[in-house]
Amino acid sequence: MDEIAELRDALDRLHAAMDDLVVRGVRAAGPTDIAKLTALRDEFRTAGAEHLAEKLGTLVDAVQAGERSAAPALMRAVTTFRLFDRMLTLEVARGALNPPVAVAGDDEAEPEGDE
Repeated sequence: MDEIAELRDALDRLHAAMDDLVVRGVRAAGPTDIAKLTALRDEFRTAGAEHLAEKLGTLVDAVQAGERSAAPALMRAVTTFRLFDRMLTLEVARGALNPPVAVAGDDEAEPEGDE
């Protein structure tokens, strides 16, 4: 469950960073914003969320280059991030509602037989 908690923390930080970029605009993004997004990209890549990491990488590249595609890249990254957040939430809920099934023999004592 620690892995899920780390992902939730990273998603919270990404949510704050994305909200900030949406409000201020991508042209106002500075080195600190780029560093945050790059660190989050690497964190999600390490966690196996490659699609989200790819969208963040595209956003970082567009912002650094000052391209007009930065705003659409931001919206794509926000959409991907929100979808990932929902999927993670559903996965956690499924795990909470469906407890692990005990394997036969785990809780049962072995029958005594003739040896």
